[in-house]
Amino acid sequence: MDISAEKMESTRIARWGKIKPYENTFVESKIPGFEKRLYKLINRGVLENKGVEPAIEGEHRFSVSLIEIPAGQGANLHAHATEEVFFPLNGSLIVTWGDNGEHTTTLNQWDCFSVPIGLMRGFRNPNDHTVVVYSVVGGTDKEVGRINWHPDVLRLAEATGFKLDSAGYIMDAAKDKP
Repeated sequence: MDISAEKMESTRIARWGKIKPYENTFVESKIPGFEKRLYKLINRGVLENKGVEPAIEGEHRFSVSLIEIPAGQGANLHAHATEEVFFPLNGSLIVTWGDNGEHTTTLNQWDCFSVPIGLMRGFRNPNDHTVVVYSVVGGTDKEVGRINWHPDVLRLAEATGFKLDSAGYIMDAAKDKP
């Protein structure tokens, strides 16, 4: 296989500073306390906004993202029908899991959390600065479907104007362009 440097640069390399984040990627995006910016590097994964496109082309059997989480913000209780691993790159991360988030641990910088398929989990940034989380989710968006949110999250999201359609995508959300 011979790929030119120009072709490699334009289709298979995601340069930091050129990739722009998405903010309205999940139904919880407008719930206070759950802000984050998602840099979608490889594959769409379990996203709920049809407008999000990864920076690197091609079919991959996994998705890779960087998630910037401002101080005090995070992700609400949810589960995936696929594997997920994540770890904070520049600070700690409080992780909760269980049907109602009854278990908690703190990950330190570079600690890795491998989440079992179907386990409800959420996380929060306890630092006084934005933490960046590296995340890998197995499968493609066509295989793994959308996110399974805790029912309380869906109720809170609906109050913000975000609802999911029957396919699991945000309805009537403005297209999120980077």
